[in-house]
Amino acid sequence: MPIETVLAFCGVALLAYITPGPDWFVVMPAAVTSRRTGWIAAIGVQCGLLVHMSAAAVGVAAVILASATAFSVLKWIGAAYLVYLGVRALLASRRATVGRDEDGGPDAAARPPARLVQVWRRAFTANVLNPKAALFFVAILPQFVTPGGAVAAQIIGLGLLDVALGVVWWAVFVLGVHRLRSIMGGARARTVTDRVAGTALIGLGGVLAVTPSRA
Repeated sequence: MPIETVLAFCGVALLAYITPGPDWFVVMPAAVTSRRTGWIAAIGVQCGLLVHMSAAAVGVAAVILASATAFSVLKWIGAAYLVYLGVRALLASRRATVGRDEDGGPDAAARPPARLVQVWRRAFTANVLNPKAALFFVAILPQFVTPGGAVAAQIIGLGLLDVALGVVWWAVFVLGVHRLRSIMGGARARTVTDRVAGTALIGLGGVLAVTPSRA
């Protein structure tokens, strides 16, 4: 595969990462809680991408996206899950605000940390149920595959490159978002990010729900 093709793919992949989407608003609240929690959420997202990559390599993703029924089922489940995560985040921000009002201190908003496996599972599930992620591997990534070569191997190679780029991106993202904790204060930062993430996830769930069944 020509190096020019690889570099072009890297540019497209990085653009996809820096564009706000569901993954942003799943990782962001976790990153404000702690760097470790943020990285676990990011790992969950990247593990979800590995599922999409594998499905694309064996042709399963193309079959799902080509079927209006299968795409609709995945779309509605994904939309419902994003809304669910958004509602959870908004409720968490409300509980934090009530805690501060009642106890009168920023530390009152501190919440018991979520188990890391739960953080990973939420991020992984949100990514796997997002048909837009599958669409990247079916409609965009193949544009960089060299005709006449081993298609599945190239998809896997480019997919792993995408995941590696994502690891770098999320490391920077988590460090940057966690910085809000020291600037705004831990409790306030969690409340603000929960509200932003919750509203965004509900909105993204609504957008996904009205996405045409034929991608």
